[in-house]
Amino acid sequence: MKIRIALIDDHPIFLAGLKRLIESTNSYEVSSIANSYKEALEKIDFDNVDIALVDVNMPGANGIELLKAIKQRSSACKVVMLTIEEDEETIYRAMKEGARGYILKQDSPERLLKSIQACVEGEILLSNQIYSKVVDRIKKVSPPESAQSIIFSTLTDREIEITRLIVQGKSNPEIAKTLYISESTVKNHISNILHKLEMKDRVELAILAVREGIG
Repeated sequence: MKIRIALIDDHPIFLAGLKRLIESTNSYEVSSIANSYKEALEKIDFDNVDIALVDVNMPGANGIELLKAIKQRSSACKVVMLTIEEDEETIYRAMKEGARGYILKQDSPERLLKSIQACVEGEILLSNQIYSKVVDRIKKVSPPESAQSIIFSTLTDREIEITRLIVQGKSNPEIAKTLYISESTVKNHISNILHKLEMKDRVELAILAVREGIG
């Protein structure tokens, strides 16, 4: 069964190209298209969408508001922000509200497809420059405390090591290569970390880690 993707953007030409790119693979299908916040909420059943690619700047309410509305309507649909916006505050807000990725429109087609696949697999993939902005924003909001944070005291040395690599923006394959372990082992470690710290995803983990001086 193909992964169902909804596209929400107010530029028809861009949408047409994006649809062709996504459907050039055998794994995905574009199940819905909308050009605004209002049209998206009226037209799309997000319970029947696996991933929504949402532009930040659209007529009416912006993409962040649509992200929040989608999260309220469906716990299953994952939202990836796809935009030209590199504003630090906007990026931070999107990730804080639960975006599963934040990809720049100027990124390569390969990067976009890789981000979608990462989202399908439960990862969060950000452009390197975007990840740096998120981390920088967190540091400004909440300066790092002790690296010996009691919050992370339940983690093993290996789990701390993996957490540091997550803060650096490393993907699971990159972590596996760095530590000379299998990708499945990395996934198991991350699942254990999230379970121990009662966190929902690696972005939330990265935010806490930076605040606590890990990384």
